[in-house]
Amino acid sequence: MEELENKIAELEQTIRVLKDDLIHDSLTGLKTRRFMEEEGRIYFDTVINRQDGRRLEWFGFKNLSFVMFDIDYFKSINDTYGHATGDAVLKVVAKNIEEGVRKGDIAARWGGEEFAVLLLGANESKAVIKAEKIRKEMEHAGFNSIPGISVTVSAGIAAASPKISFEEMIKRADKALYAAKEGGRNQVVAYG
Repeated sequence: MEELENKIAELEQTIRVLKDDLIHDSLTGLKTRRFMEEEGRIYFDTVINRQDGRRLEWFGFKNLSFVMFDIDYFKSINDTYGHATGDAVLKVVAKNIEEGVRKGDIAARWGGEEFAVLLLGANESKAVIKAEKIRKEMEHAGFNSIPGISVTVSAGIAAASPKISFEEMIKRADKALYAAKEGGRNQVVAYG
């Protein structure tokens, strides 16, 4: 009987670890893209009432913005310093992004060197201010273990609207990010 109880406790611990892995990126500790997409869709549909177009004041939030960050020239960091250094850079960028947003906002690793943030209560202009602050912080972020390295990020922003879907908001942020990179990198561009 005791052996069975131990096995059950072990399986319950394994389930907890697996659930945590589904929600958190193992390298950066940020939320996963999957979590962001699922929770983001719920937040979007709550803030933008899709049935009759009226805005809901969910916990006082009337706006929602999506920010997509990308580390500038990340491939050259990996090629020059190696993947261990690249991983260290990803962790520093993730930490700066997470510290740059409020507790209720969602910060996630979107994939590779891309990160996404869902800003609750932020219209596009407020999202630009927040993203710009994070971008400037990255310019001055310390990489003590890597002398001489500096890292910048580009960001694209789109705001929620009753006229678009959650997926369209993400596409717009991605287009704005592309414009930031095409425009010289190390800058923030809003879709609107």
